[in-house]
Amino acid sequence: MATNDIPTDQLREANHRIANHLTLLVGMVQTQARGVALGPETLSRDAARAMLQETAGKIVSISHLHRRLAQQSSSAMLDLGDYLIEVGATLVSSLALDGRVNLTQSLLATGPLTPEQAQQLGLLVSEIIMNAVKHAHPTGIPVQISLGCRREPDGRLAVEIADDGVGLPEDFDHASQSGVGFRLIRSLAQGLRADLRIESDSLGLSFLIVLPHSTEPMPLAAR
Repeated sequence: MATNDIPTDQLREANHRIANHLTLLVGMVQTQARGVALGPETLSRDAARAMLQETAGKIVSISHLHRRLAQQSSSAMLDLGDYLIEVGATLVSSLALDGRVNLTQSLLATGPLTPEQAQQLGLLVSEIIMNAVKHAHPTGIPVQISLGCRREPDGRLAVEIADDGVGLPEDFDHASQSGVGFRLIRSLAQGLRADLRIESDSLGLSFLIVLPHSTEPMPLAAR
């Protein structure tokens, strides 16, 4: 569809969303830059590569969302389950992570997302996956990541991302830890108005993102 074939209101809405998403992306990259400024004077080749890959992951998430939204009306909702599958698959394929990540999905429930919720959730899932790629297995072996959604007893939808890595250090306090990755994860969860629960043991690390009640249920049979 040519640009002049798009209704003015829809084009204005698309431009507004793109501007908002890019502003959020710039903020996340600036947070990374501040983290680098507090780190060592020089970065190793591996550290620089990992940082650039994390930034690429953020760009992939935003670009995928815009391709998704371009296929539907500006007011349409996205399906949570479908979107999670697409985010994970797109990230792995776009960043050539096939040899480093084994990704599985488990969708026990799903529901509609607004484009704004999808923006925050896509970036959050991407950030957690890239964090697992970087830290789960220091020896460099492939990481197994499970991505799923289910419904909590109180009716809220929950998204879980878990890996089979070494977990967090015993003295690690994720609620107050000032590392760039955890700051971004906490900030994105707050933007979603979601509860963030983090569990860690010797079998791996899991993030549970419990979405607010405004996300209504959608029967799996309707997908």
